[in-house]
Amino acid sequence: MLSVIFDVSVSIIKDEIHACIPIFEETYSRLIYWPSLDEWQDLQGGWGKLPFAVGAIDGTSTEIYRPITEPQEQYYSGYRQYHCIHTQVVISNEGRICYVECGFHGHQNDAQQYMLMRNIGQQLPFPDELFLLGDKIYPNRHLVLTAYTRQQIVRKPRNMQRKCRKLNRLITHYRVKVEHAIGELKKYKVMGTLWRHPRQRLTSVVTICAVFVCRRKDLFT
Repeated sequence: MLSVIFDVSVSIIKDEIHACIPIFEETYSRLIYWPSLDEWQDLQGGWGKLPFAVGAIDGTSTEIYRPITEPQEQYYSGYRQYHCIHTQVVISNEGRICYVECGFHGHQNDAQQYMLMRNIGQQLPFPDELFLLGDKIYPNRHLVLTAYTRQQIVRKPRNMQRKCRKLNRLITHYRVKVEHAIGELKKYKVMGTLWRHPRQRLTSVVTICAVFVCRRKDLFT
């Protein structure tokens, strides 16, 4: 369409778009911002039955071609059965993307990626008394609340098992928002299909897609 409007070849349009990617990222990445301590505090109670949960964290993957010049096992996900790059996404309990970090190797699970991220609580300020919701693969430690595993539940007294299962259901219920945010990201086919471009460009493109999601949320909600 753009090639018809401007009466130039498709290859020229492609080159121009690629040249604009870093400009878009630098200009608009400010739309994705980590809330201040006060802003996190103001989000308390947004998830009524878990009032101290103010957000959630989850990962997503983008399939890539099998690396030729690098050790391919680093990029292969045994769980997903393809080579990929992972992205970690943090959202507030209002559903807004607060943080996105792309570039983790395919063989790394969510817990390993979390340990490599900027530290939540230090590099990314976060109130000590609040927490983010994560699935079972994340380390269950300060600031991240994860569901009980089946093995953990069966070791509990019977009266506690029911409470643990109830908490698991609440975590699953509220974490739907981060899954929806990732679903919005994957509406951009570049995120949800095989990545066919230079791999080093993927981080910028993921950031730009997250910016578009935030912008749409600001405009239409």
